[in-house]
Amino acid sequence: MAEHYSSSPAAADQTHAYTYTIGYAMLPNKHDTFVQPSFVDLAARHGVRLAAVDASRPLAEQGPFDLLVHKLYGAPWRAQLEAFSALHPGVPVVDPPAAIERILDRFTILDAVAGLAVSREGAVATPKQIIVSDAAALAGDVDAAVAGLRFPLIAKPVEVDGSAASHDLCLVYRREGLRGLHTPVVLQEFVNHGGVLFKVYVVGDHATCVTRSSLPDVAEERLRDPAADAAAPFANISLLPPAGGAAEMPPQEFVSRVAGELRRALGLHLINFDLIRARDADGNAKYFILDINYCPGYSKMPGFEPVLLEFFLEKLRGRPVREQPCPVAGSGSGLGAAEASKAGIEPSFITSGAQPKQIQA
Repeated sequence: MAEHYSSSPAAADQTHAYTYTIGYAMLPNKHDTFVQPSFVDLAARHGVRLAAVDASRPLAEQGPFDLLVHKLYGAPWRAQLEAFSALHPGVPVVDPPAAIERILDRFTILDAVAGLAVSREGAVATPKQIIVSDAAALAGDVDAAVAGLRFPLIAKPVEVDGSAASHDLCLVYRREGLRGLHTPVVLQEFVNHGGVLFKVYVVGDHATCVTRSSLPDVAEERLRDPAADAAAPFANISLLPPAGGAAEMPPQEFVSRVAGELRRALGLHLINFDLIRARDADGNAKYFILDINYCPGYSKMPGFEPVLLEFFLEKLRGRPVREQPCPVAGSGSGLGAAEASKAGIEPSFITSGAQPKQIQA
């Protein structure tokens, strides 16, 4: 059962004694994934200090840490984590680098979905997709290159590294639109879904579903229009609520089941995934998982603070207690409450006993 967290902002200005230190290792532009003033303050009031890991220094020389959360990739960093775990086998690392690496390739990222029980029952699936490694194939026998996929297609870079290039997606309406695509590229069938995307944030056993805008449906006439563009690049529009008003949410029981099965299959605790709902001619719903991300921007999840803190506390329970003074809430991890006030940032606190709510924009 989740703990109830107090919400008194006045506590933020007091000197805290902390019991645990969580080290977080991320690129500077990813610190706001969850290191927000509201979360730093809430954690401090419950004896948890957040400390940034300096990736330019050996990890084994830093700390001490009671738990380590990371979102860095590559062999050198993995070697550092292995050396750290060898020295501190009792310190939990969220999440295992080998498990994270399995979802850094867009062609294999959805492989785990097929093995889920909910998928075998036909309740959820993934769109058909292929990988094309040779640009010449897209300029030659296109029918052979797309291997029977139906247009329209979404063209995606293979690597998922958080860079701007990894979000350089393109909607391809017909064969001519494939020419000039950079390879290797993943081609995924586009499924009409009413312009609504369900983004599911997973924190351990907790799942929160929110609605976001997505691409509008593509009519058959658009695919046959020779005067229209054969392909169109598009930005990531899933940060916005749907333009058409409130959308019917998937049943929470279904969302929680899919989230639980997926995260266990992946061996990860902190993920989100993109879910869409298509309907057949009779109006029956079918859900598709389009993408999976590790350690997403939880600051975009409503009420993330108590959910994430409770998850960290569950990981920390049973660790030896080390009480030390923490002069400023959030020291070493971004803005504390006083600094946030000076910067004009208003912390958003969850009242005692409040539960995160699904948004229906």
